[in-house]
Amino acid sequence: MSAPRRAPEMKLFTDFVVTGAVGGADATRTPAEVTGLLGDGFVESFTGPGQLLRCYDLVELAWQRDAAGEPWQGLYVSVQAHRLDAPLPVDGLSAALDRIGFPLVEVAPDGVGCRRLVRADSRVGVLADEATGQVLQMTAPAWFAPGPRGEPSPWSRNAGRDRVRHLAGLGAPEREAWARRRQPEESGEAARWWWSLWVACGQRIPAEGERGAGLDRSAWQEAALWLLGKCEAAGVLDRAEAVCEIARYGLLGPDAAVRACLEAIPVSRADVATRETTPYAREHLVAINASRAAKRLSIAAGALLPRVRDRALRAEVEAWLKLRTRLM
Repeated sequence: MSAPRRAPEMKLFTDFVVTGAVGGADATRTPAEVTGLLGDGFVESFTGPGQLLRCYDLVELAWQRDAAGEPWQGLYVSVQAHRLDAPLPVDGLSAALDRIGFPLVEVAPDGVGCRRLVRADSRVGVLADEATGQVLQMTAPAWFAPGPRGEPSPWSRNAGRDRVRHLAGLGAPEREAWARRRQPEESGEAARWWWSLWVACGQRIPAEGERGAGLDRSAWQEAALWLLGKCEAAGVLDRAEAVCEIARYGLLGPDAAVRACLEAIPVSRADVATRETTPYAREHLVAINASRAAKRLSIAAGALLPRVRDRALRAEVEAWLKLRTRLM
């Protein structure tokens, strides 16, 4: 690891929270692209089978792949602020972000002495020491989230497992009746309830050709799609996030999933905001977030391309992927 060093300008840290990138390098960039952006002054190590970690002093990036020879898929980019000689105060960072119109939202503490703050649109999470107020680490995408996604499950792991196993074995009318009897009345609690069910279900969807808890994968897929729809209706997920989960878990066939990804992109290729055309400013936030959604959805669709048969779908995804490095 590099030796600790004095704090850079606050702008490095605020820019990271606003953009989710350092010098244009975010979690969607390939190792070669990161080298082009940040240079070759790094140390690399393999942290496990198919996992690569790269360190640029304070900045770390990680990738994974299923097998040798396959392309690397980005996991995260982080700024390791704990390595600084001069501490970075989280209150100072928050105040600087407030001034430029990109405030952080604090979520529940992690229970082991750290505060957690999030900028949801850039998906950046900030971890700070509760006792000292010092920023320890900033990461994109964050592994914690504001709102219901950042709250503990209302039941134990085993109870969640039993609930989703029961749901996967029900028909559609029975699932709806089950939910009507049990769903909390308060909207915030209902949102957490639906999200916790989805998380429990996502952890148990069997692989292709396998069964889970005595049920075919198709039963789990049907229950998972239903739960994602409920999460979207409850406001826990937006449409882009829900569709990315559909693609990630293989809940639809490749062509249907890619079509859903393309339909969920909220802006046309002709009108999408890019790094060249649109500054990261509060007044452009709607366009910035539409560009971010387009990027996530096109990458999710791109992962399915080897299995897509429809040539028009393939061509449209490939056209979006050509824009990937320019999107916000």
